[in-house]
Parts: sequence; structure tokens; C-alpha cells
Amino acid sequence: MFDLIESISKKDRIVETMKKALLVGRLSPGEQIVENKVARQLGVGTPLVREALIELEHQGFVQKFPYKGTYVTKLSREDIEQIYNLRIELEPPAVEWAKAKAQPAEIEALLVMAAHMERGAYEMNFDLFYEYDLALHRKIWELSGNRYLFEVLERLVVPLFAFFVMRTPRVRETYIESASTHKNIINAMLTKDGPELRQFTREAMVGFKDDWLTTFGSELE
Repeated sequence: MFDLIESISKKDRIVETMKKALLVGRLSPGEQIVENKVARQLGVGTPLVREALIELEHQGFVQKFPYKGTYVTKLSREDIEQIYNLRIELEPPAVEWAKAKAQPAEIEALLVMAAHMERGAYEMNFDLFYEYDLALHRKIWELSGNRYLFEVLERLVVPLFAFFVMRTPRVRETYIESASTHKNIINAMLTKDGPELRQFTREAMVGFKDDWLTTFGSELE
């Protein structure tokens, strides 16, 4: 299932090897990951695999359940709907507060991230797309100045993005439209204020929810 690791001294190599297996479908959403089995397949010690799984959990690719073990992240249609319902409520104030604190250079950085998303969409490089998609949202949460909001959104959104990376059908138009909407949100931070900016962001989030649920369609339980 896995390629052997030449050196056991670098945890990040194990993380990347396991992530590759997740992204190409060698491990399926919902599948249990047994640490000692993976360690044998990789030719490394179990403690290194355990450290790698902690990092993969942080990145949203796996989920740990007390007394049950570690599993590849799996989200149902209801899970995605509930996560988005919270995002629809929480991200609009994050954008509004970020606008109040952001400097011109930070707005420009957000636009650059949106441009990278657009490039990833056109090139059908979905790892690049999601890398900058998540980075853009994280920057907005950070700029909001509310660390509790950041932590809540991080916990909600990272597994969602990881699941999308593993499962999203490769439909270029959906990604191009998403990149454009992100750019519109950043531009709205320059032209809209208060309730108007919140409403604009809310409508964008509702659109994201509808698009992804439609894109996944019957693949979701």
C-alpha cells in the first residue's frame, strides 16, 4: 500500500507519503488506520507513525476517536451541511472585522492568494487551489483579531477542506467560479461596510454550500 521510507529521521517524509496515499485513494474516507500495520509497511517505528498521524489530524486528513482509533476523515452530507451552516454565521463577522484591521498590503496579499486559487483552477491543480483557499480564509480569520473565532473556524473548516481534497470531483468550472467569488469577497472588503459586507459574505457562503453539495451529489451519504 505504501512505499518504503529510506530514512526514518524525518517525520515530514512519512506525513507526505501517507498524505499521497490518502489523496490517490489508497486509503478511503472512513477507513481505520492501524499504526503498527502502517509502520511495518513504511519500514519505520510506530512512534514516528503516531507523530505523523498527529500532524495529519491537525491538517484535517484523519480523525481520532477515543477508544476507537484513527480513521481517514469522512463527512456525510449532513456533516457538510452542518459545517456550512456554522460557516454561514461565523465567516461574515470575521470578514467585517478583518476589513477594519487590514492594511492595504494585507488586502493585496489576499488578492494574490485568490489569484493562486484561480491559477490552480485553470490548471486543474487542485492541491494548489485548496492550499491557497485555506490560506486565504485563515488570513481573514487571523485579521479578524478574535482568536476564539479563529480556533472555532479552524476546527470546523480544516477537515472539510481535507475531505474535499480527497473526494471532490475534478470539475474545472466549479473551481474557477469559486476562485472568482473569493476575489469578489476581497474586493467587497474595499467597497462595502458593516451589514452590507456581512450580507455579501453570507450570500457567498450560501453559494459555496450549494455548489459543493451539488458537486458531490450522490457521492455523499
